[in-house]
Amino acid sequence: MTTPTPQPVPLMEAYKPSPALASCVTDLWVWEIPSELARSEGGALTLLPDGHPTMCFVYGHPLTASDGRQAFTTRSAVCGFQARPVQVSCDGYAAGITVRFRPWSLARFFPPSLEEAAERRVDCRDVFARGEIEDLESQLSELATPLARVRQVERFLLAQLRAREADRLVERTVMHLCDRRDDMSIAQMAREFGATERTLERRFRRAIGVPPKLFARVMRLQAALTAPEPPDRWSDFALECGYYDQSHLNREAKAIFGTSPPSMLKAPESQLAQGFQNLARETALSTRIFR
Repeated sequence: MTTPTPQPVPLMEAYKPSPALASCVTDLWVWEIPSELARSEGGALTLLPDGHPTMCFVYGHPLTASDGRQAFTTRSAVCGFQARPVQVSCDGYAAGITVRFRPWSLARFFPPSLEEAAERRVDCRDVFARGEIEDLESQLSELATPLARVRQVERFLLAQLRAREADRLVERTVMHLCDRRDDMSIAQMAREFGATERTLERRFRRAIGVPPKLFARVMRLQAALTAPEPPDRWSDFALECGYYDQSHLNREAKAIFGTSPPSMLKAPESQLAQGFQNLARETALSTRIFR
């Protein structure tokens, strides 16, 4: 009797940051996907925007990311604010650590304005010293445990952390925009926080990468995705989420996420997508990942 060949199993683990990084980072994900599994499932995942920038430190094969307009093939990379779905794929063994930052915190690690990282992936070799990134990637591949890799990434981030504090005006604005109960306009927020609308937009673009109105649109759509299951009446659901009507919700979903609201709330089919979606759910993240 022939013994069945064991199926490759992906590694997916989430870690909370150390106290020194907790004000900047929400979670660190360690993931390793055998090449056989990636090939058997098509090797691609689609990630919907959630307003949180990331850094991805890759110690496996390079990743290719595409938003339908442009594609980037990189190893370790900075990914700023996204307003479009991004499809990520790998031709071989995929392994890395993804650091998820609070929306306003990446600016404390990323030297240029965040506008340079919005809607794209910036190779870490173009941001930090090339030798440091290559050394980090080598170290991650040689370490024995996921926790050891997480701690190594944290040491790198702490060495890059800039002394200045996060922009408090931007932080307060983001928190208000993420609060579904707050219906203040951008102009009202600026006045409430003692700034002009022009000043708020300029500082928001520098720290987040996009205007506050675009950030607000993405976050409102993400709030709709937190529903545990499709609603009985989409018209009522649209009103509860802050849209004028169901047509308004449909147009926004198509414009920003490129798909319909029912599709967004469907359970992912592939093993990889389900694994990452479970990670998101366990760590109270709002990102939806599907294939």
